[in-house]
Amino acid sequence: MRPIIRFSSTPLSRGISTSAPVLAVAKPKKAAAGAKGGKQGFNQKKKDATTGGSSSSGGGQATISLKFSMAGQPPDLSDFPRLQPGNYRVENVGKATTFPKSTYEKLKSFGLSKKMDKELSANGGPASIVRQATVDLAKKLDSDKNKSSKDARYVLAGERGSGKTMLLLQSVNYALESGWIVIFNPKASEWTNSSSHYIYDPSTKIFNQWQAAQQQLSTLLANNQKKLDSIKLNSDIDLAQGRQVNQGSSLSELVQLGTKDDRVAVKVLDAVMGVLEQQTQFPVVWAIDEAQTLFKTSQYRTPEYTPIEPYHLSSPRLALDFISGRRSFSKGVILTSLSLSDPTNLPSPSLISALSLPSTTPITPYTPLDPYHLSHAAGLQKIDVPFGMITKEASGMFELYARKGFAPSRSDELFLESFSSSNGNPEQLKRALGRVRGALTA
Repeated sequence: MRPIIRFSSTPLSRGISTSAPVLAVAKPKKAAAGAKGGKQGFNQKKKDATTGGSSSSGGGQATISLKFSMAGQPPDLSDFPRLQPGNYRVENVGKATTFPKSTYEKLKSFGLSKKMDKELSANGGPASIVRQATVDLAKKLDSDKNKSSKDARYVLAGERGSGKTMLLLQSVNYALESGWIVIFNPKASEWTNSSSHYIYDPSTKIFNQWQAAQQQLSTLLANNQKKLDSIKLNSDIDLAQGRQVNQGSSLSELVQLGTKDDRVAVKVLDAVMGVLEQQTQFPVVWAIDEAQTLFKTSQYRTPEYTPIEPYHLSSPRLALDFISGRRSFSKGVILTSLSLSDPTNLPSPSLISALSLPSTTPITPYTPLDPYHLSHAAGLQKIDVPFGMITKEASGMFELYARKGFAPSRSDELFLESFSSSNGNPEQLKRALGRVRGALTA
């Protein structure tokens, strides 16, 4: 049989795979200790001869997969400007920029989604395109930095693949580079997907999520420590278990206490947010992606197996307090985004109704709506992200993908073909280039 050899299409991970048979004498297998007469037990599975695990008398056949990584030189993007506050300008719309290294490390520490982390860490490092929406969001942050967050509560809405998550990330980058205190939750679904411990607190009548609280405090401290050191407590703060943080202590001391003791983590987080509400030294931005998960029934259950709503869980409840305007920063912004990438975590009818979102399922007078969800979403200012990019933005993204090796060429014909087939949608544009590249390397 003639072996078929294919080369990998990834520039940084070149390898070959072949269908040539593997012929080798397999080692004799020892009989199981509890087996009598060599009989096979119910829990023992027979080895399939085609997988290479044949008997000692013959050779197996399998597929060899050979690969060596980092065989090629990574693309050099050093000539791209850094995405710093001075570059959030209209004249830079459509230009590719790279995230500053130190700021990108902070963004990663918040826990980016796998999809976004993979995209940013791919060939050449983290880079993105400055869009008109990027500039507009930066202007909103500038104009709102001295306002109460009650008057600056936003939600990014738009079709799947329109770039909402990247725009949110660019806005967080702008805030980090501009001296804001940044609270960032890239995966709000982790608050509601029943992935962490929780316990009912009869004093507050909500379910405490101490692991989520500790995670929030840890990232807050890691990315804002110098600012938290300069904020002093105006009064003593009494915590559970006889703990107390005295007046005059720095806010970072209070945060550190919560990161070390899970018994007081939820109360410490609430107290920290209370201090951030009152201080006026620094503007505060709380950015939340996958915000739609806060407006639908969670996957947590009570001991009676009754579904728990997000507003009965400590972490979502705290976020909803600020989203709804019940609590607010003296100087700050609440910036949220809806994610449609997970078909099992789409906006609820209540959120669709409150924000007038497009939906394939009509909302009728008989559709059950949660009044609490409607109330929480009522004050959000919707920012519609266009489905497709303008030509200048798409051209810049095409150039970036070509430099990263995602596009097989930089020809005008390929750009026009991928741009028209994707209608300028960022995600569809990348897929269109991937299909062309895959066809050429198949």
